[in-house]
Amino acid sequence: MSQPDASDGAQVTAPDQAAWLEGRLPPSVLEGTPRAGGELVVAIDVEPSSLNPLIVPDWLGKHLVLGRVVQALVRIDAHDDPEYRIVPELAERWEVSPDGRSYTFQLRRGVHWHDGKPFTARDVIATLDKIRDPSTAAANARAEFGELIAYRAPDDFTVVLEWQRAYFMVLDLLAELPIQPAHVIAQLSGAQYNEARTNPLNRSPLGTGPYKFVDWQSQSRIVLARNAHYWGKSPYIDRLVFRVVPDRSVRLQLAERAEVDFVLRVSADEWQHMDRPVLRQHWHRSRFYGAKYHWIGWNLQHPLFSDVRVRKALTLLIDRPSIIAKLLYGLPRPTTCNFYWASAACDPAQRPWPYDPEEAARLLDAADVRDHDGDGLRDRAGTQFRFTLTVPSSAGELLRVAAKIQEDLGHAGIDMRLETLAWSGVLARVRAHQFDATSLVWGGNTHTEPTSVWHSASIADASNFIGYRNAEVDRLIDEARATSDAEVRAGLYRQLGRFLHEEQPYTFLFVPPELDLLHARVKGARPSLAWWQFEELWLAEPRAARDSGGT
Repeated sequence: MSQPDASDGAQVTAPDQAAWLEGRLPPSVLEGTPRAGGELVVAIDVEPSSLNPLIVPDWLGKHLVLGRVVQALVRIDAHDDPEYRIVPELAERWEVSPDGRSYTFQLRRGVHWHDGKPFTARDVIATLDKIRDPSTAAANARAEFGELIAYRAPDDFTVVLEWQRAYFMVLDLLAELPIQPAHVIAQLSGAQYNEARTNPLNRSPLGTGPYKFVDWQSQSRIVLARNAHYWGKSPYIDRLVFRVVPDRSVRLQLAERAEVDFVLRVSADEWQHMDRPVLRQHWHRSRFYGAKYHWIGWNLQHPLFSDVRVRKALTLLIDRPSIIAKLLYGLPRPTTCNFYWASAACDPAQRPWPYDPEEAARLLDAADVRDHDGDGLRDRAGTQFRFTLTVPSSAGELLRVAAKIQEDLGHAGIDMRLETLAWSGVLARVRAHQFDATSLVWGGNTHTEPTSVWHSASIADASNFIGYRNAEVDRLIDEARATSDAEVRAGLYRQLGRFLHEEQPYTFLFVPPELDLLHARVKGARPSLAWWQFEELWLAEPRAARDSGGT
């Protein structure tokens, strides 16, 4: 069944019902001759805290702009599943020295920033200067580039990077490093670079990509427009509107009225009960398991959480199988691994700790965390076992999961309180280590490298928010960083995984599916670890650009 577009005979194919149930995009999504024009409206449930990926590790903010507005020297081939190899972007080619320590990049000529100024090696140098400047808030990038010992530009279209030692992730790091214009950032101090009022790139990114930034109306929308002077292949769609709609029910209502074309991050509950005929008739569903995992992190500076017996007991007390099967309808995948679940870095023989309240009680008793005073709560050294779990207020179904965890722990005499904050507030709290426990999601790709999350050198100003220290883990991470042998490296990471499994600095909850909706008019869509490639999409029924603000 199809609906003809009266304008030129292009067809919108009705969703295949088997594909709908499975969350599998049917072949028709990739069929047809691409056509240019129109506006794509994408409903998102939360707005990013910044559009400068260098200073805020905001997953959504980075993915909205990286590869679309701002670009890197190289990029991940989004459709090279499962390898996701590196291909050229702003660098058209590169050479690596025999010892693996020197990378020489030849930059593309004829590339211009969206304001018309030419792109040159000066922009690459200015960007590296900013992430290396300890006064900027680019702590995560600074940690990742910690072994970059020198960089220079022999001419306007050549950049040489020198590393302390060979490192297998050099190209992957560069694929995540948006190059920024020297004429905007070079004269900014670190403090000026950090602040949106003095650094326009934090809210109005200026790039070289296929789309230009147009507008950001807080809590309403972020708008990108096709770059008519793009150096590469021009995108099909004229305008991308990322519409902020926190209320999930409202997002589905907008979908029913065809006021949006894409709905990102559908909840498990909505997915399970999505029986509205209009959605089945005109929308596709996509279920994709990426390189994300939900976790609970225990602040190891907290006196109770410093004891491994207590952390393991907490994991045993959380009924993860029931959470997955009942609360989340069996959609997530169990995991014990901090890497991409399908990669060789994860040991398939390492099974999640079971739900075992009896063993948990034994461990807590052994740690002298008992109900000494008979008030119904466990305590140690006169301090009741009471703590706060801090989560983003936009976390949706995670709030239901947290309520179940609260109930599970309550049965064991542990008082867990729930604190919800805006994402920016959670980020500020965890970066300052001012929390008891938190539950977040880490995302990456097939080549994720764990230094910023697990190495003790990353406690101060990177993403080791919980303060985990283990000299053997540091050694494994350092050794893995230096090897070019992927098989050896995967073995080292499996050893790392065994330490994390035994010590439980995180309770690994599950790998969430990415549940998205896209209208049948949207063509060229393929799920990927590199996210949706909006610049490749086209509309079988293009619509004129319109005002898509408000909810």
